[in-house]
Amino acid sequence: MRASEGAREVLIVDPGVTATEPVAAAIDDEGLTPVALFATHGHYDHIGDAHALAARFDIPLYLADDDQHLVTRPGDGLGPHGTAIVEQITGSADAPPVADLRGYGSPVEVAGLTVTPFAAPGHTLGSTLLSVTDGDVTVVFTGDVLFNGTIGRTDLPGGSMNQMRATLASIVEEFPPDSPLLPGHGQPTTLGNEIASNPYLQPNTL
Repeated sequence: MRASEGAREVLIVDPGVTATEPVAAAIDDEGLTPVALFATHGHYDHIGDAHALAARFDIPLYLADDDQHLVTRPGDGLGPHGTAIVEQITGSADAPPVADLRGYGSPVEVAGLTVTPFAAPGHTLGSTLLSVTDGDVTVVFTGDVLFNGTIGRTDLPGGSMNQMRATLASIVEEFPPDSPLLPGHGQPTTLGNEIASNPYLQPNTL
């Protein structure tokens, strides 16, 4: 993501496994300069290629402290048999330099953008919404917390339906209804659309 069409510095958000080549190709084609990686949570489909991109561009990864163990032990996020499954897909890799998201709520100014983390446990302990602002424009990366029409699963290690309900209620209170949401999977949406139609955001479920 970049601050404007002409900006050269960019952020990379949620660089999942197999992301290195397409992301690097897009960056090279447009002559861009990555300055940081940001992750909404620590599952390998969101940080699986963080090590390769961090090394390639010599940049840090921002990830909530509660999920940082998943950088070097990605299988821990998938349960007892997760390690073998993930290693078959990702292989072993050195950890990139990792920076904490600074205690949740503290904005990070980078690449002409303001990235404000919002604690959102439920899918993982370290799940974080990333509110990214450029001037008067703000978009919210929701990771695997809130999708178009549904929510992320809560049955994996670190997940909790009780925490997810509390997180969803906080999102409804915190963000304006017209906030554009960019989920980790599926189609973009707005918070207003989800409040109106998502069964998990109805008053009787929060």
